[in-house]
Amino acid sequence: MVGSLSAAASAGSARPFDPIVARPSHRLSIVIATSAETADLLRADGQLPETYLRLGRLAAFYRDADSQLPRVLAVRDLDPPTLAFRRGGGTAATIRAARLWLFDVQAGPIVAVLSVDLDCEPLVLIPFLEDLYYDDLTIGGSPIDGVAADLLDGVDAAVRHSAGSRLELTSQRHQMVFTSATLPEDSVQRLIYRADLDANPQYSSIQYPAELNRRPTSGAAVGAYVSVLAAQQDYIENCALLSSVQVVAASCKIRRVRFAAYETLLRVRELGTTRATMSRPERRAELARLHETLAEQELALTFGVEAACEIGILVPALRVENFHRQLVACTGLRDSIETVSTMLARATSVLAAEEGSQTALDAQRQDLRRLRYGVTIGLLSTIAVPIGIILGFFGGNYTQVDGNRSMFDWSHYHDMYLAVLGLILAAGTVFAILFLLERLQIRRASKPSH
Repeated sequence: MVGSLSAAASAGSARPFDPIVARPSHRLSIVIATSAETADLLRADGQLPETYLRLGRLAAFYRDADSQLPRVLAVRDLDPPTLAFRRGGGTAATIRAARLWLFDVQAGPIVAVLSVDLDCEPLVLIPFLEDLYYDDLTIGGSPIDGVAADLLDGVDAAVRHSAGSRLELTSQRHQMVFTSATLPEDSVQRLIYRADLDANPQYSSIQYPAELNRRPTSGAAVGAYVSVLAAQQDYIENCALLSSVQVVAASCKIRRVRFAAYETLLRVRELGTTRATMSRPERRAELARLHETLAEQELALTFGVEAACEIGILVPALRVENFHRQLVACTGLRDSIETVSTMLARATSVLAAEEGSQTALDAQRQDLRRLRYGVTIGLLSTIAVPIGIILGFFGGNYTQVDGNRSMFDWSHYHDMYLAVLGLILAAGTVFAILFLLERLQIRRASKPSH
């Protein structure tokens, strides 16, 4: 049995496992969330990643979950001489290749990725990392956001922007260092902290994924803003890049949800202070709109952020899952989810309280209106009864009625008329008092509570 397997393996051209990447240059990739997103938030747009990235034996898993994992919207190769770095330009490094990517992520923003291949010593990468992180570089004389916006303009997809009409780069970003060389731990910490300085290992937040450090010739380290993969297989590097794209998109989405929750809470508080100036239909419509906004944000939190925390259920691979989890832990994504979930719950509670207050106010207005209608009917009845008394008095054969006098003879019939007018005035006074009390109660109920 062993012999037959060995014969089959030697006969086939495929190796039992992929070799470690033999790229002569170091590769830097910065993953940046943008202000743009595609129209369909529940499905990523674009082409499958395997169209441009080799995913090896894991390609089938990414293909099966293509609607939930990043997809390639656009890609453009850049001419290395057109790249100008502010800090890195003063080093002896040589730029061998560069490529700009745009990825779309389910329920998340469009993510830009700039990859640069450099020939230099590992620590010379530090100034390039600084330039990439702070956008201190130009491509053909244009800033990176302008080049990314031009690339997005050529994408055949419905795109909407959260800020302005052009793509902008956000503060959510992560950098990847891919190298075929085995790096000492001290060099790794200098790259991750982007500082060529000594450090105390016991005071470091750098995580070392166990599965990616399983072999003595390979290594990986994950920080909050920079990760280093050394001497890994190429498809593992590509899977790590896709994980970074997904986590960065989730970080940007949760930031937007947090801002939206805060704005919703402010708007609910404003509604509590404008009861006297807004009409009831306007307040009802605004409360419904805020409810819809909170529901959308909860949906975005679930599918755009929480779903991004786990990849093992979609891509069952130890190294990919281990790196993804470490990256989520280093970025503090789960803590942010807990914080924003609490904010949404509080905003929902405040909105429900405001709706309850509005419902109570509406019920009070209905009760007062019914009372006023009842008083109005009573007033009309009160007026009709005296008129009937007057007509009955003059129509009857009474000794007090003088047939030779007019019924409008005030000097003769003033006692009867005064009695009738007294009844009418009393009913009118009661109606006016109830009306004023109704307006006063409504005004008091409309005042904001402190």
